[in-house]
Amino acid sequence: MWCCVLHVFFMSLVFNLPWAKGGHPSTERAILNRLLNSEKYDATIRPKAAAGKATQVLVDLTMISLGPVNDIQMEFSASFLLRQEWRDPRLKYDDLNKSIVISEKRLDSLWVPDLYFPNSKRASRHEITAPNVLILLSPDGTMLYSQRLSVTLACPMNLINFPMDKQTCHIDMESYSHTSTDLYYEFATERDAVNSRPGVQIPDFLITDVTVGNCQNKYTTGAYTCLRVDVSIEREIGFYATQTYVPSILIVVLSWASFWIDHEAVPARISVGLLTVLTITTQSSGARAQLPRVPYVKAIDVWMSACLVFVFAAYMEYAVVTVMFRRHKKVLKQDDSISQHNQSTKEPSRGEVKTGNGKPEMRNADYSKDRSRQVDNISKYGFPISFLVFNIVYWVYYLHLA
Repeated sequence: MWCCVLHVFFMSLVFNLPWAKGGHPSTERAILNRLLNSEKYDATIRPKAAAGKATQVLVDLTMISLGPVNDIQMEFSASFLLRQEWRDPRLKYDDLNKSIVISEKRLDSLWVPDLYFPNSKRASRHEITAPNVLILLSPDGTMLYSQRLSVTLACPMNLINFPMDKQTCHIDMESYSHTSTDLYYEFATERDAVNSRPGVQIPDFLITDVTVGNCQNKYTTGAYTCLRVDVSIEREIGFYATQTYVPSILIVVLSWASFWIDHEAVPARISVGLLTVLTITTQSSGARAQLPRVPYVKAIDVWMSACLVFVFAAYMEYAVVTVMFRRHKKVLKQDDSISQHNQSTKEPSRGEVKTGNGKPEMRNADYSKDRSRQVDNISKYGFPISFLVFNIVYWVYYLHLA
């Protein structure tokens, strides 16, 4: 009888032990409850390093997406996995030979670095379908804190060479309350400091390089360590070639059509001139509307201004031709009147002298020549050549020299 009772009691005791239920949940919970006991562990105090040194926090990033880049606001967006790693001697344990994943709900019970982004404008942490946070505790007290963030950061740009410009945008990370004597950040060495997932790219830009460095800042409260990730980008000109440069070239070429229209066809030539001037003005306004109001001249401003000058010059060329043609007609009319009068009086007309046989001849062979047609003929070749020279200088300078 007593044997049966002892057997039942022993079996119930065995099956109620943590290892009898399978896995280590109860052991992990017991370890965390012991380590995070508020009487022994204060989450408001940073981990103490050996010999009173500053606490070291290792940082690395995995880029998930970059962009878009906002030229007007001079900012760019980035989404990445931010990992921070440090060692907290207070959280060492030896009764379990594996790392423990700590729930995000216990985050308030842990000390974590106060990292922030000094040049950020907006930031958010992803929480769908659950908070994108990983907290991993190793037996030696090493903490790995990983989270997915989306940040919009300021990116001061120099747009002098726009749209053939190259920019460098920064992702700065800094401690908010701990000076460098208490806490310092370094990029991880065992893992890549910055890496990207396949397919990461920015619309309208080519990512040329991603480098890391330091950007220690000094404030009135002291010096704070700062890590910087430099993202070098180069603008793709394809969009602007199809939306701005090619259409403006066609408008300038269209303005040259007036040189081939007879200068007596006033409505046709005026229509072509006005149409091209108004079109290039509208296109120039549209191109500038996509950019901030900066105090310097951009490459796109030089291009649009030059195109406007060429189109306006073609329009004014017709004004010159019209004035010259009217003068020519006035001279011819006067000569006809004088000729008719002199024929009746047998006197040579203006510009004529009598030859030996008594017949009048012109004194100046170019006297009655229509110079307005000469101006049109010169413009037919002068304008295209001038525009070609401008294109060569413009593209060589901004693509290779600027």
